[in-house]
Amino acid sequence: MSIAATDLKCYQSANMPQDDATTSGGAIATAGIIDDMILAANDSLKVKSSSASDSSGTTCTITGRDATGAIVSENHVLNGTTAVTFTTTFERILKVVLTGTTTVGVVTVYRSDGTTVVVALPIAKTSVRRLFYDSASAAGSTVRYEKIFWKNEHGTLTLTSATLKLTADPAAVIRIAPATAVDDTGSVANRVTLPGGLTFVDDNVSTAVPGNALAAASAIGVWVEMTLAGGNAAIKNTFTTQLAGNSV
Repeated sequence: MSIAATDLKCYQSANMPQDDATTSGGAIATAGIIDDMILAANDSLKVKSSSASDSSGTTCTITGRDATGAIVSENHVLNGTTAVTFTTTFERILKVVLTGTTTVGVVTVYRSDGTTVVVALPIAKTSVRRLFYDSASAAGSTVRYEKIFWKNEHGTLTLTSATLKLTADPAAVIRIAPATAVDDTGSVANRVTLPGGLTFVDDNVSTAVPGNALAAASAIGVWVEMTLAGGNAAIKNTFTTQLAGNSV
């Protein structure tokens, strides 16, 4: 069977910094996924698993900003298929982290109505986060770099003519560049350090994956560049990247 879109998965890198001083990038971290987790309005949240077995041993911690802009966290133990209510009102979510017993079901975060899905963590995934945690503008322009991975999870087939593209960036602050090699582990000292040897491109520019192919179980690192102007107004927006190609 040909490679399907569902076989191409986006993951975190080993070092997802939460400040401008710590390491950024590294190897792929398949236990963590990336999602913007946009809330249409400020809201409290509910969390439950698709499996009754996910109870008592797993703690869910949600971190985000409240209406004042402060970063706040709340945590609760999962209660299987029964929704657990979080009382904090979030303006945006920065990360969701599961600790303790590895989950056997899909863990879903809902808005307070209990039906509107914010994000779902697949089985055995332990975190989901936005990029550029706690980023802010400064007196002058600030450029930051974080790394994600696109992985071909088809069991046998190679994605040929493989390309990466920034498909949407409404705020016009993002560019991307593929790593110089498939399955690389490169990092930078901190997220305000430019990764060497890369060519960053803007929206709707297809860039070839090194070697023009991504074999089964292989991944390509994607460096994401965000530029904030001096005194930039707060941005609450999204961007999307795409891995595309052919298969037999």
